[in-house]
Amino acid sequence: MDVIPIPALDDTVVLGALRDVFDPELGENVVDLGLVEAIAIEPGHLRVTLLPTSATCPMAELLLDDAHEALGRLGARYGVDTEAVMDWDGVWDPQRLSPELRERFGW
Repeated sequence: MDVIPIPALDDTVVLGALRDVFDPELGENVVDLGLVEAIAIEPGHLRVTLLPTSATCPMAELLLDDAHEALGRLGARYGVDTEAVMDWDGVWDPQRLSPELRERFGW
């Protein structure tokens, strides 16, 4: 029986997991929306920082819960603790959108 190796835990793997986290208002994932501010991978720990689209983002808690769930699946697979936090001091702008979403949204 062939054993399929698990790819190393890196930003690409984390972003792949976060593509399953959707903003319920916009129906797009947090990666393409440009909401992923930072990924920190340290021995035994993974931390992702998200940006809200506004200072009063009504879906921030839901996004954090969904991100925590997606990261938790990675944590179980890689044996690391995970956390997702919101950077309320950071500033999101439309330039953070993927090129495809900027075109679709007309920005």
